[in-house]
Amino acid sequence: MPRVAASPRLERLLSLVPWVMAHTGVTVTEVCERFKITREELAADLDLLFMCGLPPFGPGDLIVAYIEGDRVVIEEADYLARPMRLTRWEAVRLLVTGRALARLEGVFEADSLQRGLEKLEAALSPEEAAAAAALAERVAVELEGTGAEPMLAELRESIADRRRLKITYYSFGRDEISEREIDPYVVFGALGNWYVSAHDHSSEEQRVFRVDRIKEMTITDETFEPPEGFDAASVARGPLFVPSSHDVEVTLDLAPAAGWVREITPHDRADPLPDGWTRMILRTPHFQWLARLVLRLGEDVRVVGPPELAERVRETAKGTLGRYGA
Repeated sequence: MPRVAASPRLERLLSLVPWVMAHTGVTVTEVCERFKITREELAADLDLLFMCGLPPFGPGDLIVAYIEGDRVVIEEADYLARPMRLTRWEAVRLLVTGRALARLEGVFEADSLQRGLEKLEAALSPEEAAAAAALAERVAVELEGTGAEPMLAELRESIADRRRLKITYYSFGRDEISEREIDPYVVFGALGNWYVSAHDHSSEEQRVFRVDRIKEMTITDETFEPPEGFDAASVARGPLFVPSSHDVEVTLDLAPAAGWVREITPHDRADPLPDGWTRMILRTPHFQWLARLVLRLGEDVRVVGPPELAERVRETAKGTLGRYGA
C-alpha cells in the first residue's frame, strides 16, 4: 500500500473513528466510499488504531479495531466517539484568527468562513465575542515568503484596469523560460503560493501561472474583456491543473516508498496492484518534469507508458551522466 503522509492520515482517522462508531454494522464498502480509500488502506488504518489508546497503554487501554466478515468494528474508543470540544480560550483565539483571515483579499471562501465564525461567536458570551472582534481589528494576515509579493500589486492593478501583460515566465514542466502575453483574470493563493489565472495568447488557452516563476512583467496599453460568465471564485477554488487538448496520458507504477508522489501530483486514477505497488494515471502536456521525477525515484517507479516518456527518461539520464563524466 502506498505510504500516506501523517497529517492527512491522522485527520482521516479522527473522522473515521466517530463515524464508524455512530454507524453500527457499517460495511467495508460503505467506509471506503465515505472516506475515499481502498480496502487495503482501511485495513492498514485499523491496524494502526489497534496500537492507539490511553496511558498506561495496557491491553485494556487500547482501541479495538478490526474487520469481521464485511463489517468494520471499532470499540473501546468512547473518548473519540464525539468531536473534541474547544476551551473558551481556544474558541476566542480561533475567532480572532478567523475574523482577521476573512478580511484578507482573495479569500473566496470568506462567505463560508463568515458563517462558521457566526456560529462560533454564538457559542461565546457577548463579552468574549466583543473582545475577540476588537482583537481581530489589530491582527494583520499576510501571505509572505513566496517570492511573489513584489508583483502582486501590479497584478491586481492590471486585473482591475483589464490591461494585458507581457511576462517572462519559467515553465517547470518544460524547464525553460519563455516570453508570453497574458490577460490576467484573477490572482489567488493556494498551497502556500500565489497564482494568476489568465488567458495565454501563446496557446490561446486559459492557464494558471505561479507568480513567483514570473521573472519579468510589464503592463501594456492593450486592454481585454474577461470571458462572459467568468467566475473568479470558482477558478480560485478549482484545481490548479487545467486539462488541455495537448495533454498525453501517462501511466506510472509506484512502489510503496513513492506513495508521496500521489499526494502532490494531480492525477486521474490511482489503483493498487497485487504486488503492493500503485498504478497512477495522469495527464500532462510536457515530459521534462516527469523525466526528472522518474530519475529521482529510481527503482521505486516503472514507466508503463507512453514509450516516448521512457525514451525521454533515457535521454535525460544519459545527458546527466555525460555532465558527470565531463
